[in-house]
Amino acid sequence: MPEAFMVPKVDSIEDLASIFDVFRSTYGDKRIASADSRLVIWIESARALLNMPRILNAAVNLNKSAGFFKIDAVVFGSDDFCADIGATRTKEGSENIYARQRFVTCCKAFSLQAIDSVYIDIKNKEGLKTQCEQGRTWGFDGKQVIHPSQIEVVQNAFLPSAEKVEWARELMKEFVEHEKAGTGAFTFRGHMIDRPLLLQAMNVVKMVERVSKGRGQ
Repeated sequence: MPEAFMVPKVDSIEDLASIFDVFRSTYGDKRIASADSRLVIWIESARALLNMPRILNAAVNLNKSAGFFKIDAVVFGSDDFCADIGATRTKEGSENIYARQRFVTCCKAFSLQAIDSVYIDIKNKEGLKTQCEQGRTWGFDGKQVIHPSQIEVVQNAFLPSAEKVEWARELMKEFVEHEKAGTGAFTFRGHMIDRPLLLQAMNVVKMVERVSKGRGQ
């Protein structure tokens, strides 16, 4: 089986159940349960966006209770979404701000990778970089591409700076040392460290590891 199955236009838990039935009739329960394939779904309509918590909860439960493929990531399909709500695409993407923020929030509530929408102006690499950096600050883990020339821009934009990576790794190292010593809160480079900051550091390191793995490094 492939590494992942990508399923577009999942609007409801009923759609997800139908998808599961199709896979069961095609591959059988035993083969599905033994496979290491992952599931990636697309959210592309107003109905899907409103149903996201139920859809993602159902996907997680299908994996736990029925052995269906583990959901690994969710993709926001902005063009179909705009068409569905009657919005007009703009260069800066302001028509999708609410949708993208709700989307990433729902993904993170279920600890899933959130993949941002495409940037259709393939010649505007600076605009692509700007939107990638915005998405990264919002919590997105990656971005769809529609042309090979966009791949390097996207990967570099989602990869934290060398300074940020060094900060994250040193912070995690300090935390481990303080934990071994049995001390509670501590300061790091002039800042009081609490759990949210530690989690931010862990997310930075995880992001670097994911990008490096994707590049085969």
